Amino acid sequence: MTKIDILKENGTFNESSKRVTAEDFQHGVFFDPNDLFQVKYEMLRSVEKGDMSVSDAAEKYGFSRQSYYVNKVAFENGGLAGLIPKKTGPRHGHKLTDEGKKFIDEYLNDHPTARPHEINTALELNTGITVHDRTVDRYLSKKQHGSR
Repeated sequence: MTKIDILKENGTFNESSKRVTAEDFQHGVFFDPNDLFQVKYEMLRSVEKGDMSVSDAAEKYGFSRQSYYVNKVAFENGGLAGLIPKKTGPRHGHKLTDEGKKFIDEYLNDHPTARPHEINTALELNTGITVHDRTVDRYLSKKQHGSR
């Protein structure tokens, strides 16, 4: 697995690496324009040290001025970890509503040996809520282990 593969996998690959024109990133091995985390940090550092204005740093590191300020606040609030991009998409199950959970619980009371596929089919037929069988399975597993 290459460094670029790892950066892509962990969400820190800089899709705009070609826009990075800062001198340190043009030569050598240590500074890598593909490493979004490193580019953000060095952009902030160049302004903090007084080497560049915000406008110049944003341009040379491939960001907008607004992105500079967003990253500055993220760094001030979260340290280095604040610069790591957050994963996109839902953070938790968002399709299985409280209504759906209530239906599943009631269905299981009447059909204690029902499997996720059967429960899911009944859920869709009775409530119109459509989720994947695996969503029902995850809900049952969390419920069984006492976590919510």
